[in-house]
Amino acid sequence: MYKLICFDLDDTLWPCMPTIQFAEQTLYNWLAEFKPEIVSAYSIDQLRDKRKQLTRLQPELIHDLSAARRVHLKQLATETGDTDEWVETAFDVFYQARQQVTLFDDVLPVLSELKTRYTLVALTNGNAHISKTGLSDIFDFQISAADVQAAKPDPAMFYHAMEKAGVNQTQTLHVGDHPLHDIQGARNAGIDAVWIKRFDQIWDIDEPEVDRQFVNLHQLNDWLSASS
Repeated sequence: MYKLICFDLDDTLWPCMPTIQFAEQTLYNWLAEFKPEIVSAYSIDQLRDKRKQLTRLQPELIHDLSAARRVHLKQLATETGDTDEWVETAFDVFYQARQQVTLFDDVLPVLSELKTRYTLVALTNGNAHISKTGLSDIFDFQISAADVQAAKPDPAMFYHAMEKAGVNQTQTLHVGDHPLHDIQGARNAGIDAVWIKRFDQIWDIDEPEVDRQFVNLHQLNDWLSASS
C-alpha cells in the first residue's frame, strides 16, 4: 500500500538533546576563545534562554532555526558593540557540531532494507541535514521547515514530500517520535503515521492516541513486512 515513507530525524533516528548540548557547548567554547566578552556576560544556560526568548518575540523564526541562531548571534554582537563579521563563522562552528549525531543501532540496518522497497524522505523541523549526518545514501531527499516556511504539525512538509515523490495520501506513511509534530502533523496532511516511542514518552495532546506504536524501527519493519 505504501510507496513513500517519511521519517522525522531528531529523537527518531538519533537522540536530540545530547546532540544539541554538544553543539551549543562547542559554540560556547569558541566564543570563550574569540568573543570572551559574551561569555563574561552570559552563561551557556542564559544564552539558551535568551535565544528562546527571541523566538517567542519573533515566532516566524521557529520555522528556520538556523536563521534564529544567526539573529541571536547578531544580537550578541550588537550588545557588545561589535561588528557581526564573525557571526557566520560562529554559526558554522555550531552547525558542524550539530551534525555529529549518534544514530540509534537500528537505523542503518532497517533503513537500508526499507530503501529497497520504498521512497524514503527525511522531514525535520530542525537544521540537521542528511548530507552531513551520513544518511544521504539512505534517503531520496530531505525537506525542512525552512524549505517550506512552516514547521510540523503544519502539513506543508508532508504535502511537498508527496508532490515531489509523485504519490498520494494513501500511499504515504510518516514515522516520528512527537505526538503533535509528527503524529498530528501527519493526520493534518491526511496520511497514516507510526509513533516511535523510544523513550516511553506520553501522549500529551488532546487527540485520539495513534494505533501503531513501536519502540524501535525493527518493529516497524516487521509490521511493514507483514502488511505487504
